[in-house]
Amino acid sequence: MSTIISIIITLGFIILMTYITSIIRRKNQKTHLIYRFRKAFTSPNKLKTRLLDGYSNLLMSDPEKNINISPWESEEDLREKADIHRARLSKFGRSKMNNEILFSGESGEVFKYTPKGEKRYL
Repeated sequence: MSTIISIIITLGFIILMTYITSIIRRKNQKTHLIYRFRKAFTSPNKLKTRLLDGYSNLLMSDPEKNINISPWESEEDLREKADIHRARLSKFGRSKMNNEILFSGESGEVFKYTPKGEKRYL
């Protein structure tokens, strides 16, 4: 009889411990998800991406803002700036890049004006 009682107590203890550990795991998992979510929005990479998106939107809205292209920039940055330049040419018909204003004609040709006022096609 005492062995049956000890087996029941042992099984009850095992069930109780399993239940408590499952509750702790669920709580830690929720905390971990919230931590990961918070970390994703406060990470330096996310902040940098948001700043670059804001700068890109600023450049897209005004064709008079200068786009500086430097030879030491990464290929990704060069492609993004070239895309912004092309979008401004198609939207506004002009875009300022490296302190030169370039224009787009009706048939898609790109040109700039010389100091004499002549069109120079690129």
